[in-house]
Amino acid sequence: SAAARSEEMGALVWAAGIGARPLVKKLAKSLGQTDMRGLQVDEDLKVKGAEGVYAVGDAALSGFAPTAQVAAQQGKHVGRAIRDGSDSKFEYHHAGSLCSLGSGYGIAQLTDSFNVWDSLGAPTIGKDGNEVALTGRPAFVLWRSLYWTKLLSTSSRLSLGSDWIKAKLSGRDVVEPVLQRTATLKQPVESFGTELRRNNTIRLVNKTEALATTAIVTDSVDGKKKKRFWFF
Repeated sequence: SAAARSEEMGALVWAAGIGARPLVKKLAKSLGQTDMRGLQVDEDLKVKGAEGVYAVGDAALSGFAPTAQVAAQQGKHVGRAIRDGSDSKFEYHHAGSLCSLGSGYGIAQLTDSFNVWDSLGAPTIGKDGNEVALTGRPAFVLWRSLYWTKLLSTSSRLSLGSDWIKAKLSGRDVVEPVLQRTATLKQPVESFGTELRRNNTIRLVNKTEALATTAIVTDSVDGKKKKRFWFF
């Protein structure tokens, strides 16, 4: 069993992993694969054990990170393979990493192909010094610009652009419930002191009482008991 322990730290960043969809797990199991994180593929992105079937992105265990950048390049590779009728080894070309930190700030780690940032004085990083670091508002603008251009339809771009403008002018539309816990003697009650009420669109009326839980009257002809409902 795991033992609990305490450690001193200044900041804790927790990142949740992703899981395969139930359909992907079902396909992997039907093919006799043991790793349920995705479908095992070869270097051509063809699913092992299935003829003429490809897998890309989060559905594939290709040895690359399950990011949108990888999935986009894999999709183009598979599209060309189907179009040309010939398979080839997939080669991934990393363009950099972007992250939005919120409030107009971000961080970016770009490859040396983005030479435009040299003029801005961006520092070089990386093992071989061939990457460029960008932080703050320029990185945030770059992240949003790239995100906006990757949307597939004009309507989506217009909708997202209008949401960004609205959030900038009037703030984000955040709904936060305000719970007021007050003592109450009314029964029955829900949590947070909210009184239970009946739906006022349906009222049950009795001959002797204006409002009653159940309205039961006796028919003068056959003596049977009936319930009467009034709808408002």
